[in-house]
Amino acid sequence: MQKLSIKELEKEIIVNYKDDDDFREFLDDNIDKELIFDNHYTGSKEFEDIDEFAEETVIDYLEELSNMEVISDEEENNYLKDINESVKEKIIVKNLNEVASIAFNYVKTGIAYMDVVQEGTVGLIKAVDYYDSDKNGDFKNYSKYWISREIVLYIESKVADIRNEFKNFFKNKKENFGKEHHHNHDHDEEHQHNEVYLKEEDILPTIESIEKREKMVEKRIDFFTLENRLSERQMEVLNYYFGFGKNKRFSIFEIEDVLKLESGQGEELFQSALLILSTVEGKMFL
Repeated sequence: MQKLSIKELEKEIIVNYKDDDDFREFLDDNIDKELIFDNHYTGSKEFEDIDEFAEETVIDYLEELSNMEVISDEEENNYLKDINESVKEKIIVKNLNEVASIAFNYVKTGIAYMDVVQEGTVGLIKAVDYYDSDKNGDFKNYSKYWISREIVLYIESKVADIRNEFKNFFKNKKENFGKEHHHNHDHDEEHQHNEVYLKEEDILPTIESIEKREKMVEKRIDFFTLENRLSERQMEVLNYYFGFGKNKRFSIFEIEDVLKLESGQGEELFQSALLILSTVEGKMFL
């Protein structure tokens, strides 16, 4: 089977395939290609320092998926031959762990994991609705396309909204440059507390500096510049621990053995990954 990189698919989705029907035609033409996740935006850091404690929502959800009773592969294959309303939910539930796993690839700066999961689930539902066993080939591969598409479109839309907010901010700054009144702190009070106050005009003192910052921000606010906050190794640990894409769940000890990690490193990777999944990094672009 030919392979298609998720990086290539993301570009196609954003440029050409925001309409469901157009995307279905694209899949009909590319059904012989297996979608490959190459972690091309994965962050370089193995661990992150996060002060906040993880909420239980994410871990509870992942645990629920891991322990959920689902139909067998044989039952799913039989259902896929003739999908009707009575079996749709069973097929969706069986594949929710695929959504959770794909979502690990999109824990990007400023993007909440559970929001990504929600959008990916919409993609899974569309895959079940549109799937035709006679022409769409392997359902798991077909559903990966739809799950990825909905996630990509969600993130691209959110990034576009933030980009427009910044554009309006800088437009307002240029239009009102020199007209704004800035409060001056009392000089004696500054010395008394030994503090230095950085005023807005110190950061953007000229029209040129505003435009320079505007260009820098616009360049950085782009889907393809956002790195995933989870490292590839953290994603591997999560998938093994929860059994996503595996034939069973693995203990931390087993994970360390399979991935050839030092004793204690598996637990550290797992805990740091959960913290990242449970928090949203606020420093989005600046």
